Amino acid sequence: MSVNNEWRLVAYKEVVGCLNPFFSVYLGEYCCNCQQVIGRLPEAVEESIDLLDGVYPGCCHRGAGDIFRLEGESCERDCLAPEIVAGLQRERLQKIEKSGSGGGSYSFRRHRDGVQVRGAHCLYFSTQGCLLGDLKGPLCINFICPPMRSDLLYVCGDDDSLVGPECDFLFIYRTLAIISYDDRDEVARELLTLRQRLQLLEDKCRKFLLQRQISGLYEFFN
Repeated sequence: MSVNNEWRLVAYKEVVGCLNPFFSVYLGEYCCNCQQVIGRLPEAVEESIDLLDGVYPGCCHRGAGDIFRLEGESCERDCLAPEIVAGLQRERLQKIEKSGSGGGSYSFRRHRDGVQVRGAHCLYFSTQGCLLGDLKGPLCINFICPPMRSDLLYVCGDDDSLVGPECDFLFIYRTLAIISYDDRDEVARELLTLRQRLQLLEDKCRKFLLQRQISGLYEFFN
């Protein structure tokens, strides 16, 4: 990667780094109880399962962390900049070499037909959670499941201009497109806007919990 473009990777990691604490504090418990959460979906009865072995990975299936597309962006901006992708892949390889992790597998039986299904975790998935830290892919920070989104909308008074549209939490794809292709000044403005948006969402979540004297959103909604 050219030294001149290293700043784009730094900006990308800054985005992930500022989002990670929000996920950990307000949404992490949803992920830890994935099967119960997706049980709220209309199709849940039809797709109910019994886990036979391993850890059910939810969204963290094989390949999810390696999707670098920016869905909904114009065709010339619909993927992370090549220099960001190259930097992520380089640093991920170093992390994997140190940790020795290579994902894992799991299996479950579907209730509706009794078929046993085996799947593979994301390469960076472990029993302790995601190993990537600020090296997560766009999908890892962009996608929140429908129950999560519904609960955040409830907390925010149905303000989807804050939460973002379906499949684009906090308008992350737009932010990542700006980081990938716009100049430094525009990137700096977008990073500030994202931090302000995230702070507003966090303030609403914190106020919601304090008013109800509960420890987490998962506790209230599930």
